Amino acid sequence: MMSTIDKIMVIIVGAFIVTALMVTSSAATQSTFHLLPTGSALPSDEACRAAVASDNVEPRPANSTANNTIPPASFLAGYRSSIANGEGGADARFLQRVDGQFAGSTDAVLKWASCKWGFDEDVTRATAANESHWRQPGVGDVDSGISLGILQIKARDYPSTCPAVAISQSPAKVNDPDCYAYRSTAFNAVYKLAQQRACFEGGVHYLTERTPMPGYPTYTNGSTTEMMWGCVGWWYSGGWYDAGAVKYIAEVKAHLADKPWLHAGLDGSD
Repeated sequence: MMSTIDKIMVIIVGAFIVTALMVTSSAATQSTFHLLPTGSALPSDEACRAAVASDNVEPRPANSTANNTIPPASFLAGYRSSIANGEGGADARFLQRVDGQFAGSTDAVLKWASCKWGFDEDVTRATAANESHWRQPGVGDVDSGISLGILQIKARDYPSTCPAVAISQSPAKVNDPDCYAYRSTAFNAVYKLAQQRACFEGGVHYLTERTPMPGYPTYTNGSTTEMMWGCVGWWYSGGWYDAGAVKYIAEVKAHLADKPWLHAGLDGSD
């Protein structure tokens, strides 16, 4: 039997371990990267990689393979050739910076991509919660373009990210060697945020022709915050503060307020 002193020591050590785990988790998931205004110089890959090196928070162990899959030079050469004239609204100056050269936990991936493109990491986390509950193996919109991965890149609209699915419109093709929207969490996240940065910088020119719902600014005429949220909504609807975008923005904001990544489960199912 343990003595009273031994029992006290166990309690103290146990309390210390719990406290240490809580501090580690809190430190890794606290918001470090925030929105950089239009025209800002963006951090380098190296700076962002170093900044998230200590983040090992992993609420989705099933993402492990994709979190550690980095697109090779052979794929990136073909990718850069295919987006030389832009894709899906963004021009090549944004998309050429997409490479997915990062491996780490799911949270670290989202932070790294947010850092690289100058976005608030919590907004990225909330968007991922809304799109896939942070599941990189997620496949959606099977009957309307097939969306892939943690931030649900629609292959039909962004064919460079998974040519096999874009061409075939078959979810069975997600395991094609060049389907990095599905195979690599880092590529998925950094590509999506490249499109979002292009939108935020006023580079999605067709949006100037879209009429927003009453009370919302026209494209490029909003405040920094309005532009950022408008571009979050654009990813879902393809429009500018239309009904679909406004509904989607509200959903992401609800996740941003609730911060499910700080809970035991991201969607209440685990």
